[in-house]
Amino acid sequence: MKLHFAAIAVLIAAHSYAQNSAPQKKERQRVKAGFGVSVTQTQPEFPGGADSLNSFLKKNTVYPQQAKLNGIHGRVYIGFLVDKAGKLKNIKMLSGVNEDLNNEALHVVQMMPDWKPGTTAGNAVDVQYILPIDFIVPEKR
Repeated sequence: MKLHFAAIAVLIAAHSYAQNSAPQKKERQRVKAGFGVSVTQTQPEFPGGADSLNSFLKKNTVYPQQAKLNGIHGRVYIGFLVDKAGKLKNIKMLSGVNEDLNNEALHVVQMMPDWKPGTTAGNAVDVQYILPIDFIVPEKR
């Protein structure tokens, strides 16, 4: 029995680290959990899906004025845990561009509502998530 739980834990950990960097459509996956037993896994999801996440980021992200004036742009990666209740925990900047952009990315993620949690075999589970946030300098008109 311990081996079965260990196999599931390894699969959950491996699956959470093997995510694409861009938000994607929620998908259900059938995976082998050991001893030929299949379980269904789903990734955590922002309320309303990827389109709602993009809208939220667009509406709530404020491009720092100093970074905009200096033409600083890039992608900031924010990591966090979506717990069994959908709460975002341990929000951290994993890879950044500069202090202003990094702080804005952290700020906007901290503002997010609760997510729909990921599941394994129909049960909510804690899942690590990496969210890229792009800062693109607006073109001058």
